Amino acid sequence: MFKKAMIVLFLLILFPLQINAETSEMIQEGSAGGFHYQMSMESRTLYWEIGHEKRKKTFQENSENEETLESFRKAVNEAAGHRFTMIISAVYVVIVCITTMIFYKKTKHVPRSAGIIIACLGGIGLYFALTNYIDMKAALQDAGYYYVSLLMD
Repeated sequence: MFKKAMIVLFLLILFPLQINAETSEMIQEGSAGGFHYQMSMESRTLYWEIGHEKRKKTFQENSENEETLESFRKAVNEAAGHRFTMIISAVYVVIVCITTMIFYKKTKHVPRSAGIIIACLGGIGLYFALTNYIDMKAALQDAGYYYVSLLMD
């Protein structure tokens, strides 16, 4: 009786593993600025689903498109990273502005040294927000270039 229970238990554990080996496995996905990709592995073959907005196309990775697909992935991830940093920088500027307004309401006066420090902090936040916006736009242009070149192949 115990041996039969162990065999049944072993088969129940092994059965889901067999099913999982037959299905595809999603490896990585990303999106930014309307571009998106999803990498999946199916029986030792790498498939890419790339798209822009609602359009999608699936590619099987091979030696001809490997570099372009990887460049598309890097551009999308870079754009997403710059977008995140830009948002954080903009929130930082808003926090500096709100803090300054609260400080001014309580004291009715902002000392010159505090004003200089506040201006520097706000300026640094704006600088990072603007540079990350420019870098995000450049990465999105790169992603667009690689997207079109993949569709042309």
